[in-house]
Amino acid sequence: MNEGHCLCGSLTWEILAEPYAMYNCHCRMCQKVHGNAFGTYCFVYADQFRWTGSTDTIVDYESSPVLIRSSCDICGSVVPYSNKEGNHWVTPGGCHGHMRKPDYNIFVTDSSPWYTINGDMPRRSGYPEESGIPTVEGLPAPEKAEGHIRGSCLCGVVTYQVTESFQNAHHCHCSRCRYGRAAAHSSNGFVSYDGVQYLSGEDRLKSYKVPDAQYFTQVFCEVCSSLMPRHDAERDITVIPMGSLDDDPEIRTFQHIFVDHKARWHDITDGLPQHPEKPAI
Repeated sequence: MNEGHCLCGSLTWEILAEPYAMYNCHCRMCQKVHGNAFGTYCFVYADQFRWTGSTDTIVDYESSPVLIRSSCDICGSVVPYSNKEGNHWVTPGGCHGHMRKPDYNIFVTDSSPWYTINGDMPRRSGYPEESGIPTVEGLPAPEKAEGHIRGSCLCGVVTYQVTESFQNAHHCHCSRCRYGRAAAHSSNGFVSYDGVQYLSGEDRLKSYKVPDAQYFTQVFCEVCSSLMPRHDAERDITVIPMGSLDDDPEIRTFQHIFVDHKARWHDITDGLPQHPEKPAI
């Protein structure tokens, strides 16, 4: 039995068997909804999954003709959902501290320009052939535009632009980031408070602050639950989930932080510096 939960804890569930498949998905839809380079998904049969509490806070968004994604309406975390046939469930690996390791990196041709896939895990341009899952048409990348770097949510309601150069970018493995992004880690870029300008949909944003956190807050689209930039006036920064970007930010993540808290099922395979906690400034 393997327990999982969203960031705020209002949605809880159990997996009753080891997943029969587990993939790191690099498609642009997963990048958007997780705000990250990839989402990791565990596949179990219908009788191997169960909710262990209320499901009142679940909201759904149909991201493709074959996929309805679910998330928590309070905190924005991606949560489990079933396929349309109802014969298996897909659970986000980031909401589980303990899990087996993934089998494949999939949809790797859609990988973010700011992220390099490393390691020996097999790679596929779509779903593995043996999965029997039909490959869906991905979210097309927008044409390169002159001027500011752009970003948007999955449904397109929220759009923004970055009006200055990034100060830095990193991968964070703390439990809040893992459960909030429902992913192996978060990948965030940082600019000043005034460095992001919302172009549309700012009034469609929701936010959730972890009660005992000094700063940690998730901002997400109320329609599709994609993670969006968060202005932090106290620290004069804006935190940008890098998976929400539509253009190459011309910066690369340069370190991993809070690696003492990383998911046991995730292996760090790049050569970037690793810090057990938050490094000293």
